[in-house]
Amino acid sequence: MSNAEVPLITNHLLNMLSDTDRRNLLQYCEVVELQFADILSEARQHYRFVYFPLSGFISLLTNLKGHKPLELGLIGNEGMLGATMALGVNFTPMQAMVQGKGTAWRITMADLRQFLLHCPHLQHILQQYLFVQLTQLAQSAACAHFHQVGPRLARWLLMSHDRAHSSSFYLTHKFLADMLGVRRSGITIAAGNMQQQQAISYRRGVITILNREMLLTMSCDCYQLGQDDYRNLLGEPVPQSADMKARRQALVQGTP
Repeated sequence: MSNAEVPLITNHLLNMLSDTDRRNLLQYCEVVELQFADILSEARQHYRFVYFPLSGFISLLTNLKGHKPLELGLIGNEGMLGATMALGVNFTPMQAMVQGKGTAWRITMADLRQFLLHCPHLQHILQQYLFVQLTQLAQSAACAHFHQVGPRLARWLLMSHDRAHSSSFYLTHKFLADMLGVRRSGITIAAGNMQQQQAISYRRGVITILNREMLLTMSCDCYQLGQDDYRNLLGEPVPQSADMKARRQALVQGTP
């Protein structure tokens, strides 16, 4: 990871702070690049840094001996990595791996701990986000146990689309199978069905969302439940990918 320029995309949790609190917090932060497959933290180890993603997204993975890692959650610019700090716990419950490259605000654990002593509002925001994250992790566990590969894949693509700020992102069938804990053949069949219905296109590891509304009809209810849990406590998440792309283009062109 290396320092990077601040992008136009922002982090929703930081946007909930007052201008003064946000400005004071960002004095302790640096913008870093997140590269695909970077490991940001290992399970059952102490955090060194906390990350507030701006673009790109992070997978939360659980590991069982003799099995491949299973993804239980995604973190994009609606959230943060290191929310257990809200409980005073500097301990990582799961492995965190970059799944979509992008950028993030990074702050040391020591600096964030010190800042929280003087900013109870951020403490409250992190506690709310941690509750939402816990409900989403529980929903993901139930989804993995009870739902078929197709609806689970549609849900996962929607969640990735929300966080990628692009309609296209790089994902191989093998990687998808590992993340969902299923056979690669199951992903191939489910993705092929989505291509036939022109919901997505897939070429050389690049998935492109062609029809988001169709993906919504293919997904299980778990996707919308997760959206509702977030919205009820933390408000409307940051704009979805297509909306953000339009905003960025408008800024480039100098239009409001």
